[in-house]
Amino acid sequence: MPTKNIDYIIVTNTIYREKSLVEKSLRYSLKQTPPPMRVILIDQNDTPLNIDNELLKHPLLTIQRSSKKSVSAARNEVIIPKSAEWIVFCDDDGRLDEQYSENLLSYIEKNKNIEVIAGSILREDTMEYYSLRHKKGGSLKKFYNSKNLMGSNFCVKANVFNDLQRFDENFGAGSIWGSGEETDFCWKAYFSHKEMEFVPELKVIHVPPFNESLTKGLKKSYSYALGKGALVSKWLFKEKKLLVTLELIEMILIPPLQIIRGIIVLKPGLILNNFATLLGRPIGLIKYLFN
Repeated sequence: MPTKNIDYIIVTNTIYREKSLVEKSLRYSLKQTPPPMRVILIDQNDTPLNIDNELLKHPLLTIQRSSKKSVSAARNEVIIPKSAEWIVFCDDDGRLDEQYSENLLSYIEKNKNIEVIAGSILREDTMEYYSLRHKKGGSLKKFYNSKNLMGSNFCVKANVFNDLQRFDENFGAGSIWGSGEETDFCWKAYFSHKEMEFVPELKVIHVPPFNESLTKGLKKSYSYALGKGALVSKWLFKEKKLLVTLELIEMILIPPLQIIRGIIVLKPGLILNNFATLLGRPIGLIKYLFN
């Protein structure tokens, strides 16, 4: 157990999510030991989510309403208590592992200089890593591991969150560019020389991906690809960070390789989704420059 309690808050934003999933997420956040000083739910729904009365009465729960449809803009509206040292972000369809708080505070105590921490995400059905990147792991001190930081599970010092001007509201679900807000934030921290690390022991259990129709899957792949292209364009051409050339090379090479893999294993969905990705990324790259 940690020897010193550190004041931290847990922030979850929700929009158009099944009520039971949101409530499950909140319950796991509220029963952490040591407890957070506050659990904040940012409700972006047009009609306020009808949370169970049992949860509403919990002294640690605060609900903030937001009219923003962008996940980044909604998270930027969070009101951080003055004494809060850390912020933990968790998705509304994910839940913190029961030892999350204990592991987090223990890690912070042992690593006094740490400022940004990425945790791991596990599938609820198999308890395996949600992402191949998380399975591989790797320190955030190395640029090519930056995508280990995912919005579903990361922690940041409150003062650093403000120093980095929070999220770029042009990126993320509901924004102009529908993805990339967490990688953008990680790159801001990296190029600002913040102390960061990937800590797989900090686990969020996430619902498994739902099987989408081919049409929805293609639209999603294209939308994410636009965001990826725009993100690389921002950092390579606007911010002039040459290291992002590595990301440019990867985003161009990976889809064709995945298409070849799809042909070999006879998976039409894999082929089509990567065609959509291959199309969307250069369009996003160019459109950002003229946006």
